[in-house]
Amino acid sequence: MKLPNSLSYMKSIEASDVIFLVNWPDGRKTPLPYTSRVALGMKEGSKSAYKDDGQIDADVTAYSLAQGNPHEIDFCCVPYGAESIECEFSVSFASSLRKPFKCSDPEVKRTLVQLIKLYEEKVGWEELANRFLENICNGRWLWRNNECTYSTSIGIKPWPWEDEKAISPFHDIRKNYAGTNHFRDHKDWDNLIKLITDAFSQPNGLCIFEVSATFRLGTNAPIYPSQVFKDSVKGEKNRIYQSTDVDGESSPILGCYKTGAAIATIDDWYPDADKPIRISHYGAHKDDVYCYRHPNTGKDLFTLLEKADQYLEQLQATDVLPDEMINDLHFIVANLIKGGLLQRKGT
Repeated sequence: MKLPNSLSYMKSIEASDVIFLVNWPDGRKTPLPYTSRVALGMKEGSKSAYKDDGQIDADVTAYSLAQGNPHEIDFCCVPYGAESIECEFSVSFASSLRKPFKCSDPEVKRTLVQLIKLYEEKVGWEELANRFLENICNGRWLWRNNECTYSTSIGIKPWPWEDEKAISPFHDIRKNYAGTNHFRDHKDWDNLIKLITDAFSQPNGLCIFEVSATFRLGTNAPIYPSQVFKDSVKGEKNRIYQSTDVDGESSPILGCYKTGAAIATIDDWYPDADKPIRISHYGAHKDDVYCYRHPNTGKDLFTLLEKADQYLEQLQATDVLPDEMINDLHFIVANLIKGGLLQRKGT
């Protein structure tokens, strides 16, 4: 199947910004504050003493390298006397993946629509739904903020739900949910999964989760909101937090793109995988500064997507599918859920 010059999908999973609240012993909740401070750093890194060609900079002396390097940054920590920190966000699951948002080739559109139908019938939504839900319940979306907590508890208020006020609690996940199977044994797990699979499979399907996390950190322990990416300008702050107004006060956040990235960290189907990475066209991993689905592997999205007609033939011909094909289909469909532009430039 040749990709057309116009092909795109709407997002099927949409996460919001994450706000921070401070829980006080008297029951009050207040927006998390943050401040600006000047840190006196040391001159470090190769640029401080070496030229671009690797030669020692002749102008650098033992005295100049010992001078402080002051810089202004945003800073955030647990307010003294706080009982815990609470985070809140919402995430929706919808059926946008069932057909392209834009497609300039009717035959390609028919192929992709049929591929989703047969994936649903022969493979099913459960594997993807389980992985997305696990990343909500295990607090991956808290990023560094979940690494050094005394305890972290997650709550999910789902819609639609028979009891509109019901919350599915996952208490002290570090202690009680050490493995994947522990999450799946939760009394509400199957019902939450069904909400997601129904949202993906039904026309105009939709479910919304109101998600919260309550975690306890050490006294005055640092908190890590999302940062604004900006060019370094002399005289300006080097680290600025993303923020929003909460009850009329400016408060730091975890940005919606970072939240969505955590939920979408489910790809362990790439060659020689040893950990899940975020769903992306080329299996890019920022920490490793590497892409695990380079086109040379034959496992990038565009190579696999152009095999859609071949996958259709196999799905129609048999109910027993090879594991490699199932994994490739999971990856393709997860990218359609992610949404975005999928055409080949210049075709």
